[in-house]
Amino acid sequence: MLRAMNRPLALALVAACSGGAKAPSPQPPVDKPVAGAPKEAPPDATPPQLRLPDTVAPQRVRAELAIDPASEDFTGTIAFDLEVKRETRVLWLNADEEIAVDKVVLEGGGGPIAVTQVTPKPKEYLGLVLARPLAAGTAKLTITYRGKQHRNDGTGIYTAQEAGDWYAFTQFEATDAREAFPCFDEPSFKVPWTISIRTKKELAAFSNTPIASEKDEGNGQKLVTFAETRPLPSYLVAFAVGPFDAVDAGKTRAGKPIRIVVPRGRGGDVAYPVEATRPIVDLLEDYFGMPYPYEKLDLVAVSVFNAGAMENPGLVTYRQGILVTKPAEMTLGKKKSFAIVTAHELAHQWFGDYVTLAWWDDTWLNESFASWMETKIVEKFKPEWEIDVERVEGKASAMGSDSLDSARAIRQPIKSNDDIHNAFDGITYAKGEAVLTMIERTIGPDVFQKGVRAYLAKHAWGNATYEDFVAAMTGAAGSDLRKMFDSFVLQSGVPLVSVELKCEAGKARLVLDQRRYVPTGSKIDPDRTWHLPVCVRWGSGKDTGKQCTTMTGAHAELELAAKACPDWVLPNDSGLGYYRMLPKGPLLDKLLAVAPKALSLPERVGLLGDVDALVRSGDVSNGVALGLVETLAKDKSRQIVDASIGVVAGIDEMVPDDLRPNYQRLIKKLYRQRAIDLGWTVKKGEDDNVKQLRPTLLALVADTGRDPELIKQATALTAKWFDDHAAIDPELVGVALSVAARFGDQKLFDRFHAAAKAAKDRAERGRLLGAMAAFADPKIVAQAMAITLTDEFELREALGLLQGGFAERATRESAYRFMRDNFDAISNKLPEAYRPYMAFTFVALCDDGRKKEFEDFFRPRIAKLDGGPRIMDQALEALTLCAAARKAQTPGVIAFLRRQ
Repeated sequence: MLRAMNRPLALALVAACSGGAKAPSPQPPVDKPVAGAPKEAPPDATPPQLRLPDTVAPQRVRAELAIDPASEDFTGTIAFDLEVKRETRVLWLNADEEIAVDKVVLEGGGGPIAVTQVTPKPKEYLGLVLARPLAAGTAKLTITYRGKQHRNDGTGIYTAQEAGDWYAFTQFEATDAREAFPCFDEPSFKVPWTISIRTKKELAAFSNTPIASEKDEGNGQKLVTFAETRPLPSYLVAFAVGPFDAVDAGKTRAGKPIRIVVPRGRGGDVAYPVEATRPIVDLLEDYFGMPYPYEKLDLVAVSVFNAGAMENPGLVTYRQGILVTKPAEMTLGKKKSFAIVTAHELAHQWFGDYVTLAWWDDTWLNESFASWMETKIVEKFKPEWEIDVERVEGKASAMGSDSLDSARAIRQPIKSNDDIHNAFDGITYAKGEAVLTMIERTIGPDVFQKGVRAYLAKHAWGNATYEDFVAAMTGAAGSDLRKMFDSFVLQSGVPLVSVELKCEAGKARLVLDQRRYVPTGSKIDPDRTWHLPVCVRWGSGKDTGKQCTTMTGAHAELELAAKACPDWVLPNDSGLGYYRMLPKGPLLDKLLAVAPKALSLPERVGLLGDVDALVRSGDVSNGVALGLVETLAKDKSRQIVDASIGVVAGIDEMVPDDLRPNYQRLIKKLYRQRAIDLGWTVKKGEDDNVKQLRPTLLALVADTGRDPELIKQATALTAKWFDDHAAIDPELVGVALSVAARFGDQKLFDRFHAAAKAAKDRAERGRLLGAMAAFADPKIVAQAMAITLTDEFELREALGLLQGGFAERATRESAYRFMRDNFDAISNKLPEAYRPYMAFTFVALCDDGRKKEFEDFFRPRIAKLDGGPRIMDQALEALTLCAAARKAQTPGVIAFLRRQ
């Protein structure tokens, strides 16, 4: 599963009844004995704690559901072929509280066995007490039940409306299959499923496999039965029902059909997915050395989605905006987004689906690998996109999260549902990717690929664990990799490697010391080491060299092959090592001086990222970073200019009011002329570098720099855009509307508001809501936030209206009070997965002196939400680090700006 691409509230604040037939009368669950059942439950009917007992296991599942997307109810029957491992009097399955059981039939041990449902029904479980013992062997269990499909919820079976039509979707990862049927909802229960959907004749139904039969049942209904699946865990079962259009996107090399499934009438808006999907499948097949493993490949546009996409085998679901784009609105960014997401989700078809984690402590086996693979595949698919640079940037982002004392390890023990929720975070995705990249570099790409193929071959159609993956890699490498894996996968934190050059008697050596990176204000114990592969690159005159070693303790030395003392040393060759580097003595200055000519673009980006981190840890003065910006701002590469913008924009909150003119003058001096030259119009023949740089520059100079000319131009373009969307290039719509809004008045806000309410297209509505969130006038900010308490917009779409008030100092406190005073109302309107991140509301205030106030209010509310305890801890820690960094760095910022 791809994490939400617009991260929930957190990070933005810190930076049916049967096919339309008459619904059955409500009936109580089966909570009283049926004929022949015991009068009382035996004393051992104690609900499970987190995991189901291992007394029985499904061998095959058949599920038939009646789905009407326009209804809030559904009915179902699910049948299991069971293996009974040892005699039992109680069966336990997973089932959501809203699952109402009407009938249970159990056959085993020579005949039918009467059952009683355990009451009161335990949360997330269905307990069945048997009238007599069920002997070891085989059994058959059939359950008839009713459930709820919630509108716009994003979990279980849920419905959403698109252009007046209702659609039903599913999202079961990690533990929401139990909302659709009573089942064995753990990844280790991996068995064949047969899905049947009863629905209206005019609707289309899709599932993981091709349709095996379609039967007219009269009364406007049909029964669609799909072919039995390959072994699947419950979380990968999926279906969709609605008036979809299916667009042919070709076939795989083996002739497996590829289709893009979209809402009615949107078939003309998927040209790029049709073009790009097959080449991505080909690249994945080449890497894994085997064909795409499933019978078909449908890519489905989902109107409402809490994540970015989901890897259901044969039925990959996408947030609609990733898959569907009007031709006139296509941008380079949208193409990249589709390719990256598709490479990630299709990598899962092998790593996660074909071979599946045994339990959620190995979520990283799914997500880290798919994240690593997406970069590798897109790098080959479109080399001109410079994905190798994004790999280094992604590693830096992961290190930011990993610098918290409250950070998880990549592989974390699962002790509660909170831990399952927390497992889908940036550590699992981005750090996991970075660590796999480093290990691949250490043992070699061919050896790594050999290990991957061996792992897949050994565990085909089954489950696997961390130990299995490490064993496959060790076997391929011919050396024990367990210590290296363990030190990065089983413990948190970022290594900081200090590097000192020693040149004596014609020989050069590096003195290396490692400890844990500690940002200013953190209580982290730095005394931690890793089994750390370190690769360095050096230059001595015209000679260059690269050497590697593995640090097994806090200290190591590396003798260099240089014939003379090197002029410079890069302590992280290619920027692929998962560590921060701290060059000692003159090494940092020398490295910065030669970087434009001697270092690759990824290496330069990695170096600048490390300088920023060293400023945040107090190991380097912020004057060093600020002193670089004038040179970096002139660079030809957008990534280097972006890095300079990051430094300049990063000091915004430390600028006192009396120095704000100096700050704006600095921005204009560094970037204005380039922004003016680029302008608001895309020129014919421009390369991708320019296309991606323009929006960033214009936003900085117009918004933060308060440039009147650019603001006037954006405002005029926005006025034209309301009548003719071609007035602004698709690459610039978001920036232009936001700049106009930032300096706009009530009349402009009202125009955006009216257009948003009238918009039928989700992408269009999203652009308008984004602009509404950009207004800075305190009165308008209050209006925008108040809209979120109404039913005008689904809150998932309108999150920006809550976030916008935190962008300006003048509205930040009132925005916080609004969130606090309306916490329950806002929380109830948010999807459950988003709610814990409301903890980050207070981080934007950056006031550690109010920590007790924040904790007293938020802790009891956040802690009861899935994943809440750890998220609350991270928010409090982020607050402390923000305050400490601001205190430490503000004097240097003031001194720098006084010279501007």
